[in-house]
Amino acid sequence: MSDELRVLKFTGIRTDSLGSYLTGLGLLSALSSNTEWRGLRGCWRDGCLVIAAKEITQDNVESFLLNEWTPPPYSRWWTDKQKADTKAKGDQNIWQARSTEGISNVRLLDSHIVAVRRNQFNPVLGTGGNIGKRDLARVYETALSLTSKAERTKVSGWLRATLHAEFDSPLPDLTSAGTWFVYANKTFNSGQSWYREGQMSPWSFLLAMEGAVLLTGSVARRLSANARSYAVFPFVTDALSPQSENEVGLVRAEFWAPLWQYPATLPEVRALLERGLARIGQREAKAPHEFAIAALSAGVDAGVSEFVRFVLRQTTSSQVYEAVPGERIKVASARSGESRLIEQIIPWLDRLPYEPRDSKQRGKFKGLRGPVENAIIRLAERPNDSEQWQRLWLLIADTQGRIDRNKELRGRCRALEWLDAEWFERAWPSPPAEIHIACAIASIGADNETSILVNVFGVELSRTKTPLFSGERRPQRAIWHNGDVVRLLADVLERRLVDTDATSPIPLEARRYCSPSTINAFLSGLVDIELIGRWVPALSLIRWVKHQVPSEQIPVNESDHVPDEAFLLQSLFRPLFYPYKLQVKNGKELFPNHVRPRAATARRLFNLIRQGEISEAVELARSRYLAAGRSIISPPDNLGADYERIAASLLIPMKPSDVMAGFNRWLHPAKSER
Repeated sequence: MSDELRVLKFTGIRTDSLGSYLTGLGLLSALSSNTEWRGLRGCWRDGCLVIAAKEITQDNVESFLLNEWTPPPYSRWWTDKQKADTKAKGDQNIWQARSTEGISNVRLLDSHIVAVRRNQFNPVLGTGGNIGKRDLARVYETALSLTSKAERTKVSGWLRATLHAEFDSPLPDLTSAGTWFVYANKTFNSGQSWYREGQMSPWSFLLAMEGAVLLTGSVARRLSANARSYAVFPFVTDALSPQSENEVGLVRAEFWAPLWQYPATLPEVRALLERGLARIGQREAKAPHEFAIAALSAGVDAGVSEFVRFVLRQTTSSQVYEAVPGERIKVASARSGESRLIEQIIPWLDRLPYEPRDSKQRGKFKGLRGPVENAIIRLAERPNDSEQWQRLWLLIADTQGRIDRNKELRGRCRALEWLDAEWFERAWPSPPAEIHIACAIASIGADNETSILVNVFGVELSRTKTPLFSGERRPQRAIWHNGDVVRLLADVLERRLVDTDATSPIPLEARRYCSPSTINAFLSGLVDIELIGRWVPALSLIRWVKHQVPSEQIPVNESDHVPDEAFLLQSLFRPLFYPYKLQVKNGKELFPNHVRPRAATARRLFNLIRQGEISEAVELARSRYLAAGRSIISPPDNLGADYERIAASLLIPMKPSDVMAGFNRWLHPAKSER
């Protein structure tokens, strides 16, 4: 028969600061030392610590901490050994001292230092218990003195402030505790030298120190051939790559605090913290963005439901740093579709140059990794937010564009492999007309040698159709730039026609199409042309393997479509730029095989359109249609339109039926139809 456990919720112990999280671990450890509370367990619910045990109450918890619990002694007994190792640039003194100490001192040491050729420090506890001028042992002694010498009513009030956020008694000044408790820092008046010393309950620091020593380094990791300084302590990662040159050297490391919803005993929590498991498939997560992906892919220890990210960074001084709270990342119960998509960019991201960690090396800053890594973490926090997918996607495309235009980076980095089409569904569940246009353009050539990708980035496709940077110099066919978008689209079409043999088919095969109303909106200037230009590079990274189905067309009311002069002109010219077979009403082909349009004709016609020589362009088109046995009506002489925009619109793919619907307006009716 199972025992009924009484549940207590401590609303003062939350996850809004690293110190409060460590206080929760410390409270679980302290209460577990009472053998009268059988089966005592702890977990995190609604951001607060919850304790469950038999016959436990709030009153006897407070009574136990006030009268029976003795905070374990904390002293940096290894200081002299640490200094000797630092001078010798080794770890022998720490190893020798560790071999002769008792188990309690060894555990205390392992939570601060792990010796791997050189002493590696737990960033949560600084350099062996010293965070700049903040000596944790001194703060600990001050907190211990306050709780043992102050009046009983004050001490009890401070304890209630820690456990239940009840501030009945004024809190004392407790300096040098701001690394974990950010609200305990000095608070300065803006623009003045006045400040207020941070205040906090000494109980919070005592319990936090009890919890911090649970973060011991793992022997298994320490003996690993691939061990690195940030990997030897549980859930401690390397710093995120800086996003700007001013951020170089500001961040020391990160701690990803694991939360669990189901009550766990202290030995179970110890085992969780000792393993510190986070993986992406068979690969160990080391960087913050990899922890985020591991959470999405359920690659963490069973029972962990969420991570709270704390960034250990400098804020006011180069000598100290604070644990700044960040995102909350939920852990998936199984490998999610989001993680599968993000994992596609990991090989590409791994090849980007790493940023300097020392502020003295700011001149070596590249700025490629930081924005992408940060966007991955933000996406992991809100995996269903389409705006986060858009932000990450655009950053990826911009980063590849920067690499593409740099001779050195083209030789060092790799081109991004094809992305799955599901990226589009995640980023644009209801795309506007501008995105449909960009998507249709990006699908030209699909994933073959004539992909629009080669006109956007300086890449070539291998035999396996994998994009590769084509040497140190950007090839001439890669003409994408940040200038006028209408002119740019026309330049792309011109380049594709120039790069195609004169007798070859038109190189405009596509997997996505736009409706006549969308083309008309483009020609009329009713769409955001800059948005189109912003998204073509990103969408060109997609492997468009399937043709568009009718349900994916832009939802427009075709009955409201009233073509203007520009649309009518592009309808006249478009069949001569169309790569597929077109059929007239009687089922016959518009162009027999021997007169089918080729690249040479399209180039000549395209140049006439861009130059505004519409009369000559119409005559050329008329001659080609007459060669196919089709007669067209003559347009009026006073047609006026933006000819550059008409030329650019011919790059936007359309369905065969829509092409013929527009062209039929120009055909002379057959005798049987008169």
